[in-house]
Amino acid sequence: MISSFRFKKAEIGLFKDTDSDLAVSCLEKKCRILGLTNGAFSLIDLIYSVLKKVGRSRVIVATWSAGIKDVHQVKWMVDSDLISDFKILTDHSYKSRQSKYAASIEDLFGLENIRTSEMHAKFVLIENDKFKVAIRSSMNLNANKTCELFEIDEGDDIYDFLMHYVLHTFENMESGFIEDTRKVMGCVNSFFNRKQDTKTKNWWEITNKTE
Repeated sequence: MISSFRFKKAEIGLFKDTDSDLAVSCLEKKCRILGLTNGAFSLIDLIYSVLKKVGRSRVIVATWSAGIKDVHQVKWMVDSDLISDFKILTDHSYKSRQSKYAASIEDLFGLENIRTSEMHAKFVLIENDKFKVAIRSSMNLNANKTCELFEIDEGDDIYDFLMHYVLHTFENMESGFIEDTRKVMGCVNSFFNRKQDTKTKNWWEITNKTE
């Protein structure tokens, strides 16, 4: 899927402090933050920092892998009412690689909030009535102790572009950790072979869809 965006000025920084709040201190409407971290904080820390900045939000995480500690931190944010709705999209190999973790995620969030894809992209979508935040990252949802890249955008363009893929997958894949390569690739191919949409459906068209 191809789209075009105008480049916008970014706040750029190197972050070796363990406090991820510093990385999002300049987060505001229409901003872009580009950073490198030496592994002092992980993706889950960035998510928490953004939520503290923008308030209670709906959150989608797309990741190749997810650590159980980080998943429980997400559940804590749900229970703490920082996250009003949570969904996760991961690679179809996840269950075979981390069967115990997959079972825990099913128990914590329910099958209806889980989808699989042919997924190596890592991004997070955070949305409420005031903000649309997209985090693009080299980090999975697990511990990251090496140099990692992240980019945070507020606004419709990047958020809606990534949301197209999420919504297509949630609409066209069965819920839960589906490992069937044929089903997964059928969904992926149908996304990339379709005509490009110019509109993004509202989150609630999927959230409130009856399973």
